[in-house]
Amino acid sequence: MPNRLSKYVIVYFVLALSSVFLFARNKQDVAEMRLGKTAVRPLEEYKVHKVGKVWTATSNFGNYGDPNVPAGLPSYEWPGGSGTHYNWEGRFWFGGLVDGEKRISHADFGNYELKPSEGSSFFMGTGKSVEDSYVIFDDFQVDLHDTDPVGVKVFQRGLTWSTADYDDFVMYEYEVVKELGGDPYGDVVSNFIVSWVFDADVGTGTDPTSANIDDLVAFDGWDGTNPASNIKYRTDIVQNIDWDGDGEILGYDEMGMPYGWQKVGSPSYNQPNWDPTAISPDGFFDCYTVWLDDDGPVIHWQTTNTVTIAGLDYSAVAGEVAVVGGEELHGWVIPRNMSYMYDGDDPTTPEDDTNERGRVPGFIGGRIIYTDFFKKYGAYNSAADDTMMRAYSHQWWNWESDPGSDRDKYDYAMGENSSSMGNMFMPHPFDIGAPTFDYRFMLTTGPYPEFSVGDTLRFVYAAVLGHGLEGVRLNSDNALKAYYAGSTGDPYNPTGPFEDVHYLLPAPPPVPVLKYSPVNQGVKLAWDNSAEQSVDPLIGVIDFEGYRVYRSMYNPSEWTLIAAFDNVSGSVYIIDFETGDTLTDASGAMIYADLPDLVHSYVDTGATFMSADGVALFETDRPVNNLPYYYVLTAYDNPAVHGRPEFPPIESAKVNFMVDPESGSPTGVMPRLVYAKDAVIGELDVKVYPNPYKGGSPLEVQYEDKISFTNLPPSCKITILTLYGDIIDVIYHTDGTSDESWDQLSRNEQDVVSGMYIFIVEAPGGKKQVGKFVILRGE
Repeated sequence: MPNRLSKYVIVYFVLALSSVFLFARNKQDVAEMRLGKTAVRPLEEYKVHKVGKVWTATSNFGNYGDPNVPAGLPSYEWPGGSGTHYNWEGRFWFGGLVDGEKRISHADFGNYELKPSEGSSFFMGTGKSVEDSYVIFDDFQVDLHDTDPVGVKVFQRGLTWSTADYDDFVMYEYEVVKELGGDPYGDVVSNFIVSWVFDADVGTGTDPTSANIDDLVAFDGWDGTNPASNIKYRTDIVQNIDWDGDGEILGYDEMGMPYGWQKVGSPSYNQPNWDPTAISPDGFFDCYTVWLDDDGPVIHWQTTNTVTIAGLDYSAVAGEVAVVGGEELHGWVIPRNMSYMYDGDDPTTPEDDTNERGRVPGFIGGRIIYTDFFKKYGAYNSAADDTMMRAYSHQWWNWESDPGSDRDKYDYAMGENSSSMGNMFMPHPFDIGAPTFDYRFMLTTGPYPEFSVGDTLRFVYAAVLGHGLEGVRLNSDNALKAYYAGSTGDPYNPTGPFEDVHYLLPAPPPVPVLKYSPVNQGVKLAWDNSAEQSVDPLIGVIDFEGYRVYRSMYNPSEWTLIAAFDNVSGSVYIIDFETGDTLTDASGAMIYADLPDLVHSYVDTGATFMSADGVALFETDRPVNNLPYYYVLTAYDNPAVHGRPEFPPIESAKVNFMVDPESGSPTGVMPRLVYAKDAVIGELDVKVYPNPYKGGSPLEVQYEDKISFTNLPPSCKITILTLYGDIIDVIYHTDGTSDESWDQLSRNEQDVVSGMYIFIVEAPGGKKQVGKFVILRGE
């Protein structure tokens, strides 16, 4: 991100030109009409995608993620609810040459040239995917631009899914229309390009130092137009797919890093798991998607290797037909077209904190899934290898070389900026002697020779998260497969997003409407039955089967299954929908039980959840008063019962936890006793927990870092003192419940130290109680 002192969310009005003014006018007339006598544009705003594992804000002005992260909305938070964000701000750029002048219209921090279009609205809901967003924005407003706008309107749809294999990415479809011509827009834009620029501050919210200055950036795809020393795409040190079906792709370590990747986080030392003897070539370039399909064409080996995989030993010879086990391989082998970033070693800390020692394991990538360039102009013809769709360029820079003008931005897109050093596809920073730093990537498609008034171009881009390089590669390949699911096209014969069927994926039942409220040492939940009436569009019948209740503490993540109900008469195996594995009991035996019948309410008071036939299913602790809990309820289906065994059962997204109605932020529920108005209060018997409190250092602030008072009267005063009688804090408890918490801060907003403390509770009617508690902090 830029070297900045503050971050903010901009919300303001801008006035737009009415659609009748589509013809040539001088610049002053256009500017006056923009600012004076037209309808008001919609407000700039963000809404949040959160049905999958990726939670992120999207805007109606060409901006992706909230730059106010982590205080604001999520910015490619992965997994959702974890508090770990992988982006600061993403941006949509487009432009070209108008009468020889280089122009770029962009959504760039503090200088946003794209605005929500007049008359448009911001849709968020079910559409092509489980949760779509749909916005329209343009660059028409003349006074916002350093040069001039190019008269383009963008129709953008975001698509997200909750289904396993398709929940680690957000897809974006675009229709880019050259709507305005004449002065100042120009009738024709030459060498028109479209770019995605992501300033990915990897680990924001989790990285304890500076999440922005320890990042690294690279490209995964064909880079054959680079100088010879910087052509990297021919590497073959990992498998591209799980060849033997054992659930493991060989060549990667447990963090998803290739064993053959020597310098990962710092150029100064080797990565801990570097082991050249553990590489696993498979006959294909690592930066290519290998998609096997019996209906695809014959594919050919790209590298020459003798491959040893249990039960599948074979020899690959570059250029020859790929044969394994005596059978020709069919499918598609295409460059991945993906820029990506990850957390490297912070140069300001003495230790190697690459991926924050496992706390920031993700990679964030951007992949071009579809571009009209291939269909309009054929493949790029600079080399025999690029006879298929690929990106035009991949560039990166840091805050010290942020392009400040349209000329500089356009030169980056064309690979002609002085910082590009002759590379159309910038290598990894270590390959050119650069350190970890605050990078951003620019992924470009084009250039389109002529983009004239009335022309439309279409694109599909995927923003992808994954565990290490292995995960982001796998998930970006899944994004490509999602796009072509149900399509008559394929990666060698691509079809645009509006000319064919796409995303024909299994659809879970709709997310139930869930409400929950606290009770004493428990939570009461209730939900609607809408999922029970929903027809699965893929098979044309209602295939709903049951509900599951999940619970988590402190954050809406790492869910624990606590209850389940179904409409099946008889016993069933209980499946983990994310992994496909059957759940097991304490002895390791697969759970096979008759679930209780469907209900629409449940009270979580812990203990053992029993099946209808008396089998103990889930052991859970009773909720503790005054600690935050989150709940979700999912609905799941079973297409196999309706004659479609090829589709596994899936459940709806875990997203119906409570949120703050204003900010949309997740809100926990705290169990507690709520007194009736006429409750009779006896003698005080206030308890303090934990007592003693055994915490970490004052820097390790967590939800647990608080003292809780329970069995309080509905209204009272709590005074906390040292053993010497000095008042540390005073708390007025007035919410009519039995619980209150103290954040261990004094009245002067200072952390308290280890020691014994006195508390005094004073209630109406002269009731009073004095007690003690102990705080033991780490050093």
